[in-house]
Amino acid sequence: MAALAPRLAITSLLSPSFRLPVLLRWPRPLALPSIGLKLPTLDDIWESILRAVPKKKTSHSRKRHRQMAGKALEDVHGICECPGCGEKKRTHRICAKCLADMRRIWKEEAPDFKPFEFPVL
Repeated sequence: MAALAPRLAITSLLSPSFRLPVLLRWPRPLALPSIGLKLPTLDDIWESILRAVPKKKTSHSRKRHRQMAGKALEDVHGICECPGCGEKKRTHRICAKCLADMRRIWKEEAPDFKPFEFPVL
């Protein structure tokens, strides 16, 4: 309220015009600004809350597209040739074809061997 009031000098306090009631000298909106303000009611606020709801469910593909944006797959650089069969494989890993051959040989040599079974005492 003090910011809205005009600054008064000390000499103006002694003048005869100061004796008039303050509300008569100031314009009406400046005298009582709190009366002129329109405060929002609960109905106005509730209406804006209801409008902030999405109209349809976001689809799975749209959610995934938004989450994975900017996270493209990287190229694999560590590829070499398998010394056993000559197929392409990742470095420091066993070739898929050679691994299948090894598993086939193991099953032929020891068909009853089950490494995760414990002997019964």
